[in-house]
Amino acid sequence: MAGFLRPQLVSRAQWEELRRCGVAVMEIAARLARHAFGGDVKRLCAFLRTPAAEAEWVALDPGPPDVVLSRLDGFLTDDGPRFVEVNSDAPAGFGYGDRMARLVMELPVFRAFAREAQVSYQPSEKSLVRAVAACWRSTGGTGRPRVAIVDWAEVRTRADQEILREAFAARGFDCVLADPREMEVRGGRLLEPGGPVDLVYRRAVLSELVGREIEVQPFMGAYRHRLCPFVNSFRCRLSEDKAFFALLTDDAFAHLLSPEEQALVARVLPWTRRVEERRTRKDGREIDLVPWVLEHREDLVLKPAHEYGGRSVLLGWETDAAGWHAAVDAALDGAWVVQQRVAIPEEPFPVLEDGRVDLVQLKVNTNPFYVLGEPAGAVTRASRRGVINVSSGGGSVPTFVVD
Repeated sequence: MAGFLRPQLVSRAQWEELRRCGVAVMEIAARLARHAFGGDVKRLCAFLRTPAAEAEWVALDPGPPDVVLSRLDGFLTDDGPRFVEVNSDAPAGFGYGDRMARLVMELPVFRAFAREAQVSYQPSEKSLVRAVAACWRSTGGTGRPRVAIVDWAEVRTRADQEILREAFAARGFDCVLADPREMEVRGGRLLEPGGPVDLVYRRAVLSELVGREIEVQPFMGAYRHRLCPFVNSFRCRLSEDKAFFALLTDDAFAHLLSPEEQALVARVLPWTRRVEERRTRKDGREIDLVPWVLEHREDLVLKPAHEYGGRSVLLGWETDAAGWHAAVDAALDGAWVVQQRVAIPEEPFPVLEDGRVDLVQLKVNTNPFYVLGEPAGAVTRASRRGVINVSSGGGSVPTFVVD
């Protein structure tokens, strides 16, 4: 992982508001994913334009909770937190965040700082292990389940998973890393090469599993036939869809929210719409969506609804008019969303490059983890680019709270 030479420091008030609003957004989204369109998941998938191959699996209902683990991507603005995406389909970073924090706390310069200031870090590993184990007990399991953290062996975040495997082992769980291609079903049990699996902590994203379904048939069959609990279930894919923000922020669905929830959503989520020919409302007035989007590109972001890792995100203020017009035209033929621009905070970070350290202004987002509403930490990402993502050249640092 690329890293920068200091953690992010946030105030106690910022942290409490970030956590409170993040948990509230996750709980609202999870509820609406089950109740939108009268609970008809097929209609919700149609609204989100979920690919048909994924919708088949999303429609299977192993029962709540749909989202046990998640990460919200957001910004700490002068007006409070603003969340631009939710990552529930195999969120990464829980292990990285805690390990980076422990390394930072060992540094002499940080120890000196901690003697001068009240500084703390909220770990995530303990809550994560407890939440995953709770899913085992909720299905009638007793004792300690044998846990498989399942992802492709070659995935770049394998180290994050190894850190979490150690966290499970430290708390008395038999936990292994397993590749879904190497798993099989025998005697009504899901097995990996080392033995049977009681509970799957899924880190392989649904789109990739579906794209390689022939290679992972036993693993997918275990989900279909509920041979063991999966954390998260495939239904988490609904509320993490980028187009789901279009449902949360559209007046047409306001009746699904209480007045207090409507106020929260308006404050912490940017206005979002699917890209389509329609009339809608913006700031209390009716607009013709596509012409309005073409006219206001410098205030907007264009995103593919079903991608991740910052791929293909287009920032209107960094795009010329011709390029924006072409992108909007292309988006009309696919599953894309347009989202109100959120002010991106910048902070100075010491950066080591070519053997020297320079202070560089970097764009920063702060991403709190969600663990069934339990206490959990956050990871901060920083980048020179407006699209802030580790996989596209950004770096991660742990988030500390200063009183």
